[in-house]
Amino acid sequence: MRILVLAFCLGLSAHADDLPDVIEAVPRGRIDWTRLVLSVDARSELRMGAWKDRRIREQDALDRLKSRVPDLAQRVRVTPDTLAADLLAGKGDLPRRLGDAVNDWQIVETRYHDNGAVELVAELDLRQWLRPALRSLASQEATPPGPGDVTGLVVDARELPFEPCLAPRITAPTGTVFFGAQRLSADTLDLGAPVVFVTDPADPRAIARAGDHPLLVRAASVQGGGELVLDPTSARALDATPDLASIAAQGRVVIVVQ
Repeated sequence: MRILVLAFCLGLSAHADDLPDVIEAVPRGRIDWTRLVLSVDARSELRMGAWKDRRIREQDALDRLKSRVPDLAQRVRVTPDTLAADLLAGKGDLPRRLGDAVNDWQIVETRYHDNGAVELVAELDLRQWLRPALRSLASQEATPPGPGDVTGLVVDARELPFEPCLAPRITAPTGTVFFGAQRLSADTLDLGAPVVFVTDPADPRAIARAGDHPLLVRAASVQGGGELVLDPTSARALDATPDLASIAAQGRVVIVVQ
């Protein structure tokens, strides 16, 4: 635990650009869990034998993206128990809103290759897209006040087979839930992501979220991919923290993974 505290303090002079994001590879794309962005690429090598080949290839790549982005977006984990596909398959207003908004992706890069191929890269903002779903799970009550001595929570989950999701669950070995979608305040989701994923506790984005006096704890195991179970010592320390309800409601949580 002392090593984690030291690394976090040393991070005051670090730069986010120097530290890698938490990346998950998916077919023809990736999920950047630090930025909460799904990136998808599509490539066209059509040969039409005319001067406007490039424009035709661009349209071909764009057409590929129109089906590829929604398909890959369904794989995004919203909670440890729920995929985006599960939400889209439901009934009512929420699936309709998500189905419409999944097409709100943008082209962020166009690559022209020497052989004439054209490649487009699109990004879908996952926080923006899935915010209605998270709000439906979150608490509608006002954020509970806390004494303010503890400014946030940093969970060391390195070396564990953890699978990031928008709203992960943090529990004690006894099953007590310290953090999850239901403990978030709905208003918090209008301001930022439910949690921040980083690869290094020295990342300035971790410090910005957890504050200057975070509680540093260690996860001992993983359940269901997206649920972190703290070691007994960490669980007791978190359970005794009077700021816990406020920290959870405001999403002042950082998870360090590799």
